[in-house]
Amino acid sequence: MIVGGVLLLAYPLGTWGYTWFVQRELRQELGQVSPQMAATDLLLAAEDFVRVETAGAATPDVSTSSADLLVAEYNARLAAFKAAADAFAASVGGKTGEPIGKIIIPSIGVDVVMLEGTETRDLREGPGHWPETPFPGQAGNFVASGHRTTYGAPFRKFNKVQVGDEIDLVLPYAVARYSVTRVVIVLPTEVEEVAQLAREQVSLVACHPIYSAKQRIVVQGDLIAFKLIEPGS
Repeated sequence: MIVGGVLLLAYPLGTWGYTWFVQRELRQELGQVSPQMAATDLLLAAEDFVRVETAGAATPDVSTSSADLLVAEYNARLAAFKAAADAFAASVGGKTGEPIGKIIIPSIGVDVVMLEGTETRDLREGPGHWPETPFPGQAGNFVASGHRTTYGAPFRKFNKVQVGDEIDLVLPYAVARYSVTRVVIVLPTEVEEVAQLAREQVSLVACHPIYSAKQRIVVQGDLIAFKLIEPGS
């Protein structure tokens, strides 16, 4: 029994060690390809974010011409956001296993490099983006999966996420900030819960409960702000 217990603990601990090492390498790789990835704290500062819920709305004390300028400026930034997203999607298309950015959830201490793809080998290194789903800026639902018990367990504390918590997706072209709208438990077959609804969303998926794959826990949020990142900045 003692030997069995040791072996039972050794496996998950071994997978955590593997992912810790790989994540360190992935962070270095991201920093080399996209220097801004090495300065995440600066990217997450409040300045320069475009607030989606108020963008384009004229304040009561501005003139009609000023309001039109605000709307035009917002539409231009939104168009730039989409163009950057389209270009990035084209650059990573088919490149599964490549690091594409970070998922940051301050409320549960998540700061992890994510990869393109959800094959077993991908999820051993970090959360993986479903390649069939759009990137932030492409007016859709960005979906990613991750582990809760083994391989670093990046989504272990998903049951502690609350509505209103923030999720940041940090990508080479932009930071996309979401506010959690719901946390739901579904069956693996209930894929409609992460369907595309023609609006900017994020859906993060993991097995549920802990040590079981009978269900899935889905943390979903709506885009509330974004910040474009200039190449080489």
